Amino acid sequence: MPSSFGLWVRFAVLGVAVLGSGVGACRPSGRTIVPDGEAVGRGVEDAEGLPGFEATEGAPVEIERFKVVLGDAPVRGSADAPVTVVMFSDFECPYCRDGYLNLRELERRYEGRVRIAYKAFPLDFHSGALPAAIAARSAQAAGKFWEFHDRLYQQKVVDLDQIFAYAKDAGIDPKVLAKDLDTLEFGPEVRRDMRQARRLGVSSTPTFFINGRAVAGAQPVDELSVLVDQELVLAKQWVAEGVAPADLYAHAIKDGYAEVAYTGRRRGLDPDSVTVVPIGKSPVIGPATAPVTIVSFNDFECPFCARGHAVISRLRARYGDQIRLVYKSNPLPFHSHAFIAARGAMAAGAQGKFWAFHDALYATEAQFDEEKLVSIAKAVGMDAKRFRRDLGGSEFDAAIDDDLALGAMLGVTGTPAYFVNGRPVEGALPDLHFRLIVEEELDRAKAAQARGVAKVDVYEALMRTPVE
Repeated sequence: MPSSFGLWVRFAVLGVAVLGSGVGACRPSGRTIVPDGEAVGRGVEDAEGLPGFEATEGAPVEIERFKVVLGDAPVRGSADAPVTVVMFSDFECPYCRDGYLNLRELERRYEGRVRIAYKAFPLDFHSGALPAAIAARSAQAAGKFWEFHDRLYQQKVVDLDQIFAYAKDAGIDPKVLAKDLDTLEFGPEVRRDMRQARRLGVSSTPTFFINGRAVAGAQPVDELSVLVDQELVLAKQWVAEGVAPADLYAHAIKDGYAEVAYTGRRRGLDPDSVTVVPIGKSPVIGPATAPVTIVSFNDFECPFCARGHAVISRLRARYGDQIRLVYKSNPLPFHSHAFIAARGAMAAGAQGKFWAFHDALYATEAQFDEEKLVSIAKAVGMDAKRFRRDLGGSEFDAAIDDDLALGAMLGVTGTPAYFVNGRPVEGALPDLHFRLIVEEELDRAKAAQARGVAKVDVYEALMRTPVE
């Protein structure tokens, strides 16, 4: 009989089902924790489409594996260890602390036979998780990764002050750490781990891969030991067949899934995709040669757009002419003043006052009516009579409708939504998360120019270049 598998993936191991449901795990915001047997986020139906794992008496059991490439991940343990456990973790997730303690017990039980690899998957609702992940990479560069890593997991508080305190305890120069955090020196490495996690179907922390076999949540150590024991038996067989001990991990994962593909319509935008987003005749601020172009789909009556505007303003203040900002209208139907506000913004553009009006309108934090729009128009030096006429007319409605149609085609279903050199960003992300994307795009732009792409052509080129 086929086994029943919860969450996003299933495993059948000698009749033992190892599931991610029913155990402790932190999940990203916007996902719903549901009972066993139901899907979390993207559907279980996709997992059911993976190769079958029916176990009949006396028949070999297929083992599902994922190709989890270690890359430059910090690793503790011998390269000859027959079992490699990769943990995608969030330093602020309490369940990751439980998972860490279980890993330490595995290291004790299987001394010399298990090695541990760290991968970052900081969740957006944990404010200290991303700085901690970047700091961990800084610690790695200083040769102090595991001292810092273990110190973090020995405590329950992870904030910026504690990160510096733990770094000092681990022997890390605080000045170097401060510089690395300010410049996001190791942000691209963290983002790369996050992209790898999403490709592998990781949606919560902790998630483990034991020689490529996925386990979601902080499973009891005895259940993890069942898999380790099975892998030790297989490793012994592989060595007998001629696989070198140092090649055991590569051998175990060589035919594993490199990416989980989902059928049907996904919820929201794919953060790892790159999409062509035409600028057209939309309002633009910033030079055409800017290495980073942010196309922003907005609703002036959306409080989250007001918050996102504040973040974008701080980014523009930090990066100056390195950022070009493009405005697209996306008034939501349940906001009673959103469409007329978009019409007002277009009318302001016709009088050469778009960005002054745009900024003043966002300063209301989505609290305005039609008379407030007129008041803002006067304050920024517009012809009020002409503005009132434009508010009541339909001259700019076609442009607004075109923006709405473009947003729908791109998969925009809410506001704010941004495309950074074609890379989707949903919602009003914290500054640090948004900065990481900008820093990656600056690197991509630099690489494009090194390939001979002219500055003015960088945006067009990067929209057609996948992110590694």
